[in-house]
Amino acid sequence: MKEFKFRLLFILSCLLIALWSCNPDDPDPDTDDIRDKLVNTWKCTENSQTYGTQNYYVEITKDNQASVIVLDNFFNLGLGKSIKATVKGQTITINNQIVSGHIFNGTGTIASNFNSISWTYTFDEGNGPENVTATYTKM
Repeated sequence: MKEFKFRLLFILSCLLIALWSCNPDDPDPDTDDIRDKLVNTWKCTENSQTYGTQNYYVEITKDNQASVIVLDNFFNLGLGKSIKATVKGQTITINNQIVSGHIFNGTGTIASNFNSISWTYTFDEGNGPENVTATYTKM
């Protein structure tokens, strides 16, 4: 009888350890971060009165600050020249970003499938703001 109790206690202990070890230690804090769906290379088709239609690529990465993304080669200014924008829901907002003498303001709307972003923004080179439209397509 003593041996039976010992075996039963041993089996129950093993089961408890197995069940306890199956639970994750910490939930992944970034599982709901919409920015993860935006990190990629995007093909941009952009239209403005001054520069006409341009096609180029933009790299989107996450900034260390929550809800902020970095857009490298924004407005086809060149690699290493980037702006920061805030992501809230399906909207990306650019507020008074100055890069290479241009001032940018505007918004982007993220498609529900996260494969495209429709942009409307302004740039100002010192001659007054000019409207720009652009479409980003995920590569």
